[in-house]
Amino acid sequence: MPDHDIHFLKTLPERQREELLSTGRPSPEVVKKQLLKLKTILLEHEAAFIEALHSDLGKPAFESFSSEIAVLLNEIEYVCKHVAQWNRPVRSRHLKLGYVESLKRMRHPYGSVLIIGSWNYPVQLTLMPAIGAIAAGNRCVIKPSEHAPATAELLKEIINHAFPPEQLHVVTGDAQTASLLTSSPFDLIFFTGSGKTGKAVAEQAAKQLTPVILELGGKNPCIMDETGFSKAAIRDIVWGKFLNAGQTCIAPDTLFVHHSIYEKTLTEISACVSAFYGERPQASGDYGRICTHAHFQKMVDFIGQGIVREGGTHDRNDRYIAPTVVTDIKPGSPILEEEIFGPVLPVIPYTDLKSLLASGSLQRDALTGYIFSSNKEQIQLFKEHMLSPTISVNQVIQHAASPFIAFGGVGRSGYGAYHGKAGFLAFSYEKTDYRTYHYLRFQGKFPPYSDRNMKALKKLRRWLL
Repeated sequence: MPDHDIHFLKTLPERQREELLSTGRPSPEVVKKQLLKLKTILLEHEAAFIEALHSDLGKPAFESFSSEIAVLLNEIEYVCKHVAQWNRPVRSRHLKLGYVESLKRMRHPYGSVLIIGSWNYPVQLTLMPAIGAIAAGNRCVIKPSEHAPATAELLKEIINHAFPPEQLHVVTGDAQTASLLTSSPFDLIFFTGSGKTGKAVAEQAAKQLTPVILELGGKNPCIMDETGFSKAAIRDIVWGKFLNAGQTCIAPDTLFVHHSIYEKTLTEISACVSAFYGERPQASGDYGRICTHAHFQKMVDFIGQGIVREGGTHDRNDRYIAPTVVTDIKPGSPILEEEIFGPVLPVIPYTDLKSLLASGSLQRDALTGYIFSSNKEQIQLFKEHMLSPTISVNQVIQHAASPFIAFGGVGRSGYGAYHGKAGFLAFSYEKTDYRTYHYLRFQGKFPPYSDRNMKALKKLRRWLL
C-alpha cells in the first residue's frame, strides 16, 4: 500500500471527528437527507448491485433484492420515520432534601466509526450498520470484504462519489488494510464475520480502548418435534438453509428431528429441494455459489463426514455445492462441532427433547434458535435452554428483516445489537446535562466530618444523595 494511502487512512478518523466538531451534531433533518441519499443510491444502482452480487456469489436477482436491497430500503424508511423521536432529550426532576436535581439525558454520537463488512451479504451487512451509525450522527468508514470484490468496488465507486470522505467513505483492500484500519484511532468499530477474526479485531481495538460491536455466527440449532412436521415447515427450513447457498449466519445449521417423523422428514426435504431447484440445481438460476475455493473445500470435507441422503455433488470450477443432506454422522465430527455456513444440512434423530438438550449437542449461545412445534411445554423448554437473543418458533430467518427486533448475538455469537432503534442506540451513548437548584445548603458533607453528620447521613441518605 502506498505511503500516501496509509497516511490518508490513518488520519481519516481525526478528519471525520474534526468535521463533526466544526459542523456540530447533525439534526434529524440532516440525518434524513443523508439516509435518503443512501436510499437513492440503492434504487438508482439496483441493477448494478444485483449484477455484482451475482458475480461474487451467484445470487439470483430475487434473493439479491429481497435479502440485500429491500431490507435496507425498509430500514432507511423506518429510521427516517423515528429518528427525530429517538433524538429528543429525556428530561426529569427529582426532589431531594435541600435541593432539586434536574436531568436532561440525550443520545450523542461516538464520532468516527469503522464498519467492517462480511462477504456473504456484502451490501446489507455493510450498509445496515452504516444506517444506524448515520442515524446516531456519526461519520463512517466502511471496509467491505475483499472476498466479494465486485460488490466492494461498486460500493466504493458509488458511495465515495456521493459522499465526502469526512462524512462517509469506503475503503477496499485485503486483511492488511483491515489491520491498518483497526489500529487507527476510530471511536467505535463494528465487525461482522467469523469468531476467529472477531477476536483479532477485539484484541487490536482493546489496545486503544476502542469499543467494539461483534456480529459473529454460530451453529443455530433447528428442532422439529413430533408435533412440528408439515410440508410448510419443511419448505421454510429448506428455503432458510439453502438461501444464498447456505452462507447465512442465521441459517438453520443442524436439524434435530424426532425419531417418529425422521424418515418422512428426509423424504419431504428431498422433494422440496427438487421443487425449488429442479433435478439439476447447478443449472437452476435460483441457486447460488460458494464464495471462495477455500470455503468450497471446507464444504466438501463436511459432506464426507456422513451418509449423503440428498445432493452431495460438487463442481470446484463453478464453486458449486449441491443442496446436501447428510445423516449418520459420527460423534465428534467437525461438522457437528463447527459452524457449517454452507449448503450442507445434517439431520439427526432424537427421542426425547430433555435428553437432547442435556446432551450438549446444541450451541446454547448461537445467534438464534429454531423450533417447529405446537407443544407449548416443548417450546418453553427450548426457550429456557437457549441463551440466544432470538428464539424463532415455526419459521426461520424472517425475524432478521424486522426493524422492531434487535439483531445481535451473545457469547460466541458476538455482542452488541443493531437494526431499528437498537442500531441508533448501539452507535450512540447517553450524555447527561445535570444541574441542581438548592433551597437549603447542608455543610455537613464537607470536612471536617463528625459522628453527628455520619448519623444524619445514615438516617437521611435517601433524601440527601
